[in-house]
Amino acid sequence: MEKVRKEDRFKIDVIITSPPYNIGKNYSSYHDTKKTDDYLDWLLVVAQKSFWILKPNGSFFLNIGGTSAEPLIPFLVLNKFISAGYKLQNTIHWIKSISIEKEDIGNNNQICKTGFSVGHFRPIRSNRYLTNTHEYIFHFTKTGTQNLEKLSIGVPYQDKSNIKRWKSVEQDKRDRGNVWFISYPTIQSSRSHPAIFPEKLASLCIKLHGYLNKDFIVYDPFMGIGNTALACIELGINYIGTEIDENYINIANNMIVEKKKNLSKSK
Repeated sequence: MEKVRKEDRFKIDVIITSPPYNIGKNYSSYHDTKKTDDYLDWLLVVAQKSFWILKPNGSFFLNIGGTSAEPLIPFLVLNKFISAGYKLQNTIHWIKSISIEKEDIGNNNQICKTGFSVGHFRPIRSNRYLTNTHEYIFHFTKTGTQNLEKLSIGVPYQDKSNIKRWKSVEQDKRDRGNVWFISYPTIQSSRSHPAIFPEKLASLCIKLHGYLNKDFIVYDPFMGIGNTALACIELGINYIGTEIDENYINIANNMIVEKKKNLSKSK
């Protein structure tokens, strides 16, 4: 980020990232156990430097979570970003697993009449806390007034009568809202990275902001194994990323090559 700021060759349209949560994850090169004040001061610097390189109409999507024992981590980080000058425009709830019972399914829903559970999560053994199946995506902008392409990630109406009922509705698509169910594949073998967010999460954030400009650039300051880059390649837009772990960089580069190869085959 400092290099981008100093060179001042371009500005970033969208930043999407998920920094370490300071909850003891087993990264190969980074120790996720800073003192709380040190951790928050570190992310304040990230917030300040990112603010310099983000366009005036840009968006920063910050994926952050806590633990049952440390539930305030996301909000402490949120306050640091606000103190750096950002406005919190949207709070998105990333749901990784959900259970819906029969009595809570609407009469017009034809998908299932018996109730169901979908998604994956890591259960906890504690008798004091509920298993955490949710994380935050804080959407920051510089003004809090950035227009979004909400219907680009819209979903069909469950009750089709709403299409004719509301004068503003022109198609069978509505605002997705701020609760996103995004599952991720189960991992049967060892993990290449201890904290991966799905490629779909990055893709939805980019589409929500809008990306029609040919010079559009997405930046992930904590690139990890490259899922933000994969989303950008799928959408055909520019990206840059930074990562301190050489092993993760190698994995990301291999995944990027494979993604490009698969896309070229499908054309």
